Amino acid sequence: METTDTAPGINVAVTQCLPFGVEVTAEGRDTDLHRLPVSLLKRWVAEHRVLILRGFGKFHGSELSQFCERLGTLQVFEFGTVDELRAKENSRNFIFTTAAVPFHWDGMFLEAAPSFQFFSCEEAPPSDTGGQTLFSDTTRVLARAPAATRRLWEQIFVTYRTEKVVYYGGEVTFPLVARHPASGETTLRFAEPVDTDLNPVWNEIHGLSPDQHVRFLHDLRERLYDPAVCLAHTWRPGDVVMTDNHALLHGRRAYTDPGRRHLRRVNIL
Repeated sequence: METTDTAPGINVAVTQCLPFGVEVTAEGRDTDLHRLPVSLLKRWVAEHRVLILRGFGKFHGSELSQFCERLGTLQVFEFGTVDELRAKENSRNFIFTTAAVPFHWDGMFLEAAPSFQFFSCEEAPPSDTGGQTLFSDTTRVLARAPAATRRLWEQIFVTYRTEKVVYYGGEVTFPLVARHPASGETTLRFAEPVDTDLNPVWNEIHGLSPDQHVRFLHDLRERLYDPAVCLAHTWRPGDVVMTDNHALLHGRRAYTDPGRRHLRRVNIL
């Protein structure tokens, strides 16, 4: 743990997470997140992929979107800029249930993929009831893969298809291997197929023979969930988390307490 004065009057404790990510905890009372420079927040995300901010207090009402406007242009949805992520009765989409959410990236069915996700935790379930958000660093996945596997991946395109019942849907095709638009690093763009009665997502893999599909999906899934590249974040009320949506894929573990998990998310282009 390192304690540092990052801005006048603000002391924070900086702790490296495993296998990646950084936790920045405010030292002292009545700290103000606004006093952390935007350039510092973005640098932490660029270097560590996941930035966890604790002890800075909650955002109330429109404060969340107002703060995020300092970081860039906000992605606007049919409901506005703040997505209320919690289980809802009679939901038509698995994201708004207590079920697990497979790995994907935000914006795949939209006109633009955001550069950053910005989460604020209103309520969190007990740590032994699930609900952790999973982040897989695809640059690490690629670095650990054999050269022959990387060459195979470079040939692959995937078509994704889902019915639009919430704010996303349609049919899109992406190469599996892509470039990070800011850093130029090689990344993976992949969303796992979703086999559920609630808004399933179908994948069609191009560049492989049909008999290779099952082996490819199994191998890639094992690599994405490898503890050496996959961070499981256990939420606490008041947590603020900022992530790199281009380098990471994210998902969620299932949880058993539907009334105790409420995240608010803003996407920043």
